[in-house]
Amino acid sequence: MKALLILAHGSRKKESNDEVMALAKDLDSSGQSGYDRVLCAFNQFSDPSAESQIETLIAMGASRVTVLPYFIAGGSHVVSDIPELVREASKKYPSIAFHITAHFGAFKGVKDLIVQELSMVDRDL
Repeated sequence: MKALLILAHGSRKKESNDEVMALAKDLDSSGQSGYDRVLCAFNQFSDPSAESQIETLIAMGASRVTVLPYFIAGGSHVVSDIPELVREASKKYPSIAFHITAHFGAFKGVKDLIVQELSMVDRDL
């Protein structure tokens, strides 16, 4: 089974975390992601943790886990913390293939999304 883990920073504000949970749920239920299962996790301030969600995905039968850092910029979580988390998971689960995508802000389509959204805002003004 191929699984996607959307890993966000996490917030003390529940509504912020709920947005990420809703995105993961929508991607999971819609089948649009190309993954068999999609879950989310948080690096700080909220649960579920990445470690617990990786365990959940493996218990569900995941043999491949892709981690998508849901961050706009490549700060210390993206550059250090997430790769270390994946290294540790790889040691703990050597039979599972782990992969980390580029962080969300580095996706090629982000600029186009921003331009598209701004053009819609300008139309409403």
